[in-house]
Amino acid sequence: MKKVILISLSLIYSISSFSQNNENDSIQKTPEIIKKHPILEDRFIFNVGLYVPNKSIKIGANGSNPDSEIKFKKNFDFNQNESTLAMNFIWRFSKNKKWSVGIEEFSVKNSHKLMIDKDIEWDDVIYKAGASVEAGFGMNMYRLFFGRTISSGLRHELVIGLGIHAMDIEGYIKGEAYINDKDKRFEKRMVSAIVPFPNTCLSYIYTPDTKWALTARVDWFAISIDKYYGSLWNLAPGIKYQAFKNIGVGVNYRYFKTNIRVDQKNWDGKFSLIFKGPLFTISGNF
Repeated sequence: MKKVILISLSLIYSISSFSQNNENDSIQKTPEIIKKHPILEDRFIFNVGLYVPNKSIKIGANGSNPDSEIKFKKNFDFNQNESTLAMNFIWRFSKNKKWSVGIEEFSVKNSHKLMIDKDIEWDDVIYKAGASVEAGFGMNMYRLFFGRTISSGLRHELVIGLGIHAMDIEGYIKGEAYINDKDKRFEKRMVSAIVPFPNTCLSYIYTPDTKWALTARVDWFAISIDKYYGSLWNLAPGIKYQAFKNIGVGVNYRYFKTNIRVDQKNWDGKFSLIFKGPLFTISGNF
């Protein structure tokens, strides 16, 4: 994890330093032929893509061990990789295009029926080894961001800002279970929460010409609010190709990691999620 963070931050710094030096040299040599890439000057930018993450899902629920976590992917044989739709939209709303607002969304869902090979304790009930159970997990992640351009030129843009991530989380197990280790009956136990967290963001775009663009973004928080506390990293380096004036294609590497403690009436526990993998996009700008 530390290597991923250091590489992402180093990439932003290195590209920023290189691009500004290279930009200044180019302006001095051939100012008359340099044009801006469309994603640096258009007001509206949207991306629709296919995200194919490798997942790690751990959920701890109410019960005798609220701080323990069940590895959903391992215990319930969830799919290692599963594609999902991801979308984001950016609007440079100020007259000078220095201020922007962005929204983003992606969701991940898994469920599987199987015969478990060891006891699983979940929300004060025990599913015994050999029982047939179904387990499911779902997350919708929404991101709202307000940014301010602090450095820009013919070939680059550096933006910092504040935003909020809101995660709608749900996990369940259902099947034959034991209550108080004695009474056996069919039980479905579910936990759910909508968890909002503020975050800081740093994003950078470098365009060597009007066709290609290198992008990088880092979202981060580590904070305690009311009944929640935890941390989040959302890293997204990528490359884009402007196929037409208003349409482009791209590929990103998305690394999303969060550890959240929940203290609610219907859920006293925590969850740890890691999604990492390629994101293939089609973009539009105007």
